[in-house]
Amino acid sequence: MNKGKVYCSSDWHGCWDVAKKVLDYLQPEDTLYYLGDATDRGESGVKIFQALMTRPNTFYIKGNHDEMMADAIPFVWAEIENINYYGGHQYGLWYQNGGDKTAQDFWKMTKEEVYAIKEAVDKMPTELRYKSPKGHTIIMEHAGYTPFDIPHRSHDPLWDRDHFYDRWSSGSGASEMVRDTYLIHGHTPVQYLKFMYGYNGEQPLTKEEMEQKQEWLHSHKMEFDWKPTILRYCDRHKFCVDLCTIVSNRIALLDLDTFEAIYFDAD
Repeated sequence: MNKGKVYCSSDWHGCWDVAKKVLDYLQPEDTLYYLGDATDRGESGVKIFQALMTRPNTFYIKGNHDEMMADAIPFVWAEIENINYYGGHQYGLWYQNGGDKTAQDFWKMTKEEVYAIKEAVDKMPTELRYKSPKGHTIIMEHAGYTPFDIPHRSHDPLWDRDHFYDRWSSGSGASEMVRDTYLIHGHTPVQYLKFMYGYNGEQPLTKEEMEQKQEWLHSHKMEFDWKPTILRYCDRHKFCVDLCTIVSNRIALLDLDTFEAIYFDAD
């Protein structure tokens, strides 16, 4: 019986220096739900991807960068083999989103190794659920959604950003299922949720965050010293665990039994 801790994390994007700290911290008996996007943007995407795929008790949920990478692999390999078969929407989309960093690793690998990555991504789930000892049902996917929202709304588990302003409706009149269900996602950095989309009425920004928001709005960048933390929002039933590691050099592990966060910094 697994007696370790149960964590989730997301969007490490090739940042090995801080990812290694997380991997060294985790014990073999600990369970990790990884919510997608280990590759692209950073220099060590393949290294992190392979470390996660071979780590015991790890469940990898597909992210949008994972799917873009898998779709682009045939085009990348055609280029490696000098076959006159370039371009393609998938190839261009992936490169525009930081895939060039991961493609550099593919040039050092065999075709079998590269296509093994594609095969692994193609088999990944887009959603997983965990039942905590407290009776909480925890839904995990890359982009997030609102399970109890308008039934006819569709959502894309890899790209969706339409759910941020939803209410969870978890007040005293809500059903027990609604009150005891939570959703955790990555995909959209907490910096965007705080500074572009707002807190959704959860709590006011601190003076420091207001200053950072003005800086971000002015430059439209996230390149500043503020260290992000996990954002809990939507009637405190959603968690965003994407800390934009490629910029912040920070990764969070969220304990799914206690909702407590542990932070790791590269510096």
